[in-house]
Amino acid sequence: MVLSKLGPSRFGLLLVILSISSWIGFANVGMGRVIANAVARTRRSASAFKTETVSLAVVLAAGLNLMLFGAAAVALMIFMWLVPLNEAILANHSEFVATILVLFFGLALWFFLSIFEGIDAGHHQLHRLYLFQLASYVLSFVLLLFVFPTHPSIVFAAVLLSLGFLPGSVFHALDVVRRNRNLFSSDWKWKPRIARRLLLSSLDFTIISLGIGILYQLATGLFGFMAGPDAVTELGIFMRLMQSYGGLVIAFTYPLSNIVATKLKMRDDLSATRIVRLSGIMLLAGSCLAGTGFWLFGNLALSIWLHTTIELDHLFLTGASLLIVLSALQFFFSALLIGTSNIREAARLQVWQSLIYVPIACVFFKIWGQEGVLLAMDAVMCVGVAIMIRFVRSHSVLRAAVA
Repeated sequence: MVLSKLGPSRFGLLLVILSISSWIGFANVGMGRVIANAVARTRRSASAFKTETVSLAVVLAAGLNLMLFGAAAVALMIFMWLVPLNEAILANHSEFVATILVLFFGLALWFFLSIFEGIDAGHHQLHRLYLFQLASYVLSFVLLLFVFPTHPSIVFAAVLLSLGFLPGSVFHALDVVRRNRNLFSSDWKWKPRIARRLLLSSLDFTIISLGIGILYQLATGLFGFMAGPDAVTELGIFMRLMQSYGGLVIAFTYPLSNIVATKLKMRDDLSATRIVRLSGIMLLAGSCLAGTGFWLFGNLALSIWLHTTIELDHLFLTGASLLIVLSALQFFFSALLIGTSNIREAARLQVWQSLIYVPIACVFFKIWGQEGVLLAMDAVMCVGVAIMIRFVRSHSVLRAAVA
């Protein structure tokens, strides 16, 4: 629908904008995951320390993400001043900048709201978040159907496609506060020890978020800036699909890490092993089915979806299908590392993957174009999954689940 209203050129520009705006996630402070782990391990107990920790985390997250938005806005202006702009960007300069700033603010707000998502994740009640977000997506879809066709713009399209979940997250945060008033205190005091612990604990999650962002969100914006939106249109469309697919995988693996952490804390090793084995089988089977389906019917599905003829070559289809499977495995084993308190290993691996991905992607892009970007992701992720498997197999309890 957006493609038909904006036209191919402005639609390609929209894909580049969505990729660039997601770069703010590179510096996302993983405070929500820290709170999720803390709540999961202490959910059967109440203490003043837990209340102080959550309250201080809310204040820290608000301040940090406000600074993140300001820094991202300044970085964008400097970047656009230094880098020669493509003709398509120059023709839509004001809308281009305004859209990115709006998305920067929306995503910074979402990062702050992750604190409240983490509380429900720790209580194994994330289904409440998904219900709020489902209602929010329905509202976005109604606006896309009935309002967007009469008021088509890149800003409106970007908000509907990229921030459709945000109203649901806001109302979910209010619901979390209503149900967990004991975790929040207006009489919070600055405790350097707790603040330092939160920041140091969130550092590893920040590094993981940075690594994921570079792997999945850098390419379309970077190479779209370098070669123009038309050179990465198909890649941008596929990465939008991967964002939805990744959301499903994360919805599955995010609670898994908290459940594994809880079971291991309770020394219920048998249940932890069974959960990991069953989850792994389900995720592997689902991702293989999705990857095979895209390889066989990707062109047909995209052509029907976009109401235009899509002809992806076999190299693109193969790279994309492999990425679907490898992404599921990467998130699965990363969740196991987090659940077993091996967060530092997961963070180091993401740093390593990010460092080698960028130069490989640049070389492969020059040789094979956007197909080369997918092959670079596949190569880096395949090695990463193999290393994660080795880490998990060294765990005394989970070794049997992946043997």
